[in-house]
Amino acid sequence: MKQTPTPNASLSQGRASDTTRTMLLFTYCYTLLTAPFLLTHFTFDILLALFPWTRPTKEWSLNQAARMRVVRLVLLSWSRLRWGDRLTLRPGRERNRFEVMQPRSPKLYKGALSDATIHPETIGTTWTPARPPPPALVRPELTVALHFHGGGFAIGNGRDEDTGYLARTMLQHMGCNLVCTPQYRLSSHSSGNGRFPAPMQDALTAYLWLLHEKHIPARQIIISGDSAGGTIALGLLRYIAEHGAELAIPSPGAVALWSPWVDVAAALDQDIRRSPNYGTDYLNGEFGAWGAVAVSGYGEFDASGPYLSPLHHPFGPPVGGGTPMFLHAGDREVLWDDIRLAAERYGDVGWKVHLDASRHCPHDILLLGSRIGFEREAEAAAGEARRFFLATTDLKLRTQEVSGTLRSLGITRPLAIGLRAVSGLVRQHDARVPRTSHCKYQVSHLRTIHRSVTEQHHSHTSSWVSCTAMANSIPNGQPTDGLYFDVVIIGAGISGINAAYRIQTEGPADFSYAILEGRDSLGGTWDLFRYPGIRSDSDIFTFGFPWSPWKHNVSLASAEHIKTYATQSAESQGIDQHILYRHSVVSANWSSTEKKWELQVTVAGQDHPIVVRSRFVLLGTGYYDYEKPLETVIPGIENFAGQVIHPQFWPEDYDYTGKKVVIIGSGATAVTVLPAMAEKAQHVTMLQRSPGYVFSLPSNSIITALLFAILPVSVAHYLNRIFWLVRSHLTTVFCRAWPGLAKLIIKHATIRQLPPDVPWDPNFKPRYNPWEQRFCACVDGDFFAALRSGKAGVVTGTIRTVTRETIELDSGERLRPDVIVTATGLKLRFGGGIRFAVDGKPFRWSDKFAWRAAMLQDVPNLLFLTGYETASWTLGADVSARLFVRVLREMEARGATVAVPRPSRAMPDKLMMSLNSTYLKTVGEVLPKAGTGVWAAKTNYFADMARAKWGSVSADLDFS
Repeated sequence: MKQTPTPNASLSQGRASDTTRTMLLFTYCYTLLTAPFLLTHFTFDILLALFPWTRPTKEWSLNQAARMRVVRLVLLSWSRLRWGDRLTLRPGRERNRFEVMQPRSPKLYKGALSDATIHPETIGTTWTPARPPPPALVRPELTVALHFHGGGFAIGNGRDEDTGYLARTMLQHMGCNLVCTPQYRLSSHSSGNGRFPAPMQDALTAYLWLLHEKHIPARQIIISGDSAGGTIALGLLRYIAEHGAELAIPSPGAVALWSPWVDVAAALDQDIRRSPNYGTDYLNGEFGAWGAVAVSGYGEFDASGPYLSPLHHPFGPPVGGGTPMFLHAGDREVLWDDIRLAAERYGDVGWKVHLDASRHCPHDILLLGSRIGFEREAEAAAGEARRFFLATTDLKLRTQEVSGTLRSLGITRPLAIGLRAVSGLVRQHDARVPRTSHCKYQVSHLRTIHRSVTEQHHSHTSSWVSCTAMANSIPNGQPTDGLYFDVVIIGAGISGINAAYRIQTEGPADFSYAILEGRDSLGGTWDLFRYPGIRSDSDIFTFGFPWSPWKHNVSLASAEHIKTYATQSAESQGIDQHILYRHSVVSANWSSTEKKWELQVTVAGQDHPIVVRSRFVLLGTGYYDYEKPLETVIPGIENFAGQVIHPQFWPEDYDYTGKKVVIIGSGATAVTVLPAMAEKAQHVTMLQRSPGYVFSLPSNSIITALLFAILPVSVAHYLNRIFWLVRSHLTTVFCRAWPGLAKLIIKHATIRQLPPDVPWDPNFKPRYNPWEQRFCACVDGDFFAALRSGKAGVVTGTIRTVTRETIELDSGERLRPDVIVTATGLKLRFGGGIRFAVDGKPFRWSDKFAWRAAMLQDVPNLLFLTGYETASWTLGADVSARLFVRVLREMEARGATVAVPRPSRAMPDKLMMSLNSTYLKTVGEVLPKAGTGVWAAKTNYFADMARAKWGSVSADLDFS
């Protein structure tokens, strides 16, 4: 943000500027002269921190004590040199998460917010984890924290470098969905236009922007602020209380103040060093005086007034009342007494106040917790705010399973018993709090007060779940007919979620998108399939999202873990707020006149389809039929008296304990199901017509375990991803270059794991070379272990017929199962079965070529996500998503609205998939055709990703 003086700046600003320059010259000289003394004192403090009994408080660790002294020294030097942050409206590293906010009508800025020289200006803000969804998708469960950063009105910018840790803590532990951190004007700027009422004007601008531009209901907004930001938050609340009814500005759903600076004037006439907590805090008098003098315009505005010193001017809640106020402070910070007194005074005038004190903690641990070593205390405080708001508001805050954080702190919270009837809150006494019977606030200490609600400890990792089920996810109960988005993603599986992330982080900043999902939950395949033992046959490091680290050292993940991982990843980036569940697309027609797609969508519970329009359609529907399995002719299967189950539609809670099971098939599903069922079944037989390659992979390799043991999670995830990418690529190249040698290696490894009564030939001797079909992976050799246990076996042969009680083979052998599992493969279906048309004329996928295996010949603004045959499917899907973002950027640069792939020359037809697996035999009838050049199929992740990120996107692609 460029801060420039207004044209009609007063002469007093010029005098203030001269005063500032004189003071700066003096402070530079003074800082230079005192630097040796400061460094000596700092060194002495560090030496004292080596021993617990000489630290400022013996409860601090060496790490905390040392960090506190470093921050104190930096802040003191900063204060003396008067180095404020330079603000800019450029996106910076935050990219699409940074947004520019325009002020509303000048009529809305009145009273104390009206000034002859200081006027509302354009400001920037950072959203974490992403911008909010389009107004049409704002749901009742969306909660936004509008947070104003601290920094004495002189430093800070609300960006990741400043409030990134704070925002993440509020998301993960307070449970809000989004955090908005505006960069209000700073009073430290030499222009002088950052003095009061500039910060309050910017706060009102941000609040009104959320209400009117983002259409977020006020009841779903938490106004929050730390330190000086707490002063701004209280000032905004005061303005709403004074003028809200007149100006139709509603009050927020809740208020959270973190170490608020409630008496700015005190910094001008009191010596902070007299505070008993001065030795246990990093604040200094110079910093407070700098901020107080600058924000008051060097005497132009009275700092003791109600907006800058709200401690002495308590006011009642806005019209309607009932807004709960959460205050947090460290009981070893210099502002502790002021904050405690403010809690009491505001409770006396009608606020529902809850004061939470962190034992032995300094000032503003929510902002600086990660820098001074108080992360866990900050997270516990945010968790206490969540519990308070859940008890006193209708906010739909996300809940978190206990991760052991509080217990590792030794924190216990006894059930508090109430004293204030209006709020249902209770007072808990402390030695430093005077016992007054009329007190109307609650103070709770981290290590002395137990939880009011008992939570079960399920695991050491946090697992976020939505507070409210989404039903059909119609926002605010309103009909979704007539919705319009820039992009509609069809399918909320792994590919669709990843594409959403790429669009919102790398696409045009103002692009709106929605995800239409026919099921009532995200996850795609991993939500649909429920058969025993279901897991990925690709490593999770390449199968998962590159932007969301897999936090466990297990390489081959189960469906349950993948579903949880996908849910957590979507929620962590705000993608879940864009999903419309139980919305199934029936047909899609491109209108050349309107240059839009028109989608006919059926919604669960509605009699008639609705219409959704968009500029682009992106298909994350996978490549197989969710509703029908592959139909394989099994003679006489209809005669079988027992149960016949296809894994795609596994009965819920089906009990196969003690039963004899025959699995028909030899693919990845059969190899997965056999060891899982063998644990409870009497016996499991895999009946195969011809064998495939089965290879053991460790669930936790030595390299993976080592990387996770010695490196941060994100680094370990990245290196494991690289390792598996290279390993997969080299394995494929080796098998195809030297198939004979590859077969010998696989044969040797297989025979070594087989029991003596199971011969390698014919049961494990395929008729094809490695990687002419996909490998079947078994985790830690569980498939072979089941065979060696005697509870499982393999039979190779052709079924002659199935009778009421038996399966008869051509060899004359008979199997007598109680249950038959038909693991015979998946039925190919592209595009989710949606009827596509251009200007009302239907087309067939298989009649058209695929441009970069992502867009369809002669079909405008349509992109589909495809993966790899010999590697994780999601690698290819990510390549397509990255390519889509490139196309969007190119269209934006050209001012184009339509992109249509058109071949520039004739070329031979090729298949998009070259494997000869049974379920892929119809690939030429279902999938688009591949060609040459930019029309070739995906084959190599490294080359394809390089082309997607840096290659030409204009070859054979027409823009208009």
